[in-house]
Amino acid sequence: MRVSDYLKEDCCIMELKVAGKEEIVKEIASCLFSAGKISDLEKFVKDVLERESLGSTGIGYGIAIPHARTTAASGFAIGFGKSGAGIEFKSIDGQKVNLIFLMGAAPNDLNLYLRLLAELSKLLMNASFRRELMSANTATELIAVIKNFESI
Repeated sequence: MRVSDYLKEDCCIMELKVAGKEEIVKEIASCLFSAGKISDLEKFVKDVLERESLGSTGIGYGIAIPHARTTAASGFAIGFGKSGAGIEFKSIDGQKVNLIFLMGAAPNDLNLYLRLLAELSKLLMNASFRRELMSANTATELIAVIKNFESI
């Protein structure tokens, strides 16, 4: 299983319109809801923000991976958002976040959820990968970057 098997173009926002953490989660989650990846937008957002209250998912390097196990997802769901200006996310390095991967999975999909979270985290530790994600202008380019680095 690869991240690119689940991340679809219609769930990628290449320039986020909002600037706050909660609003970002809602904006990306709305794409997941419209694409049929989650069944209950409000519950999904609530569950992600509840998980976020336990500790920021801003992992440093301008990246955040807000996520939750939730009954609002019927399987595994992932969306993406990019902010050129950066968003305050209370990241562990104190820096603003530019790349946001929003993930959710049904509670019974724990194994898949953990595997994909680990795979994405591993990819994001690569500085070249992060630079290419920032340079991607379209969802098609973004997914191509992910597929390229997954095959390395």
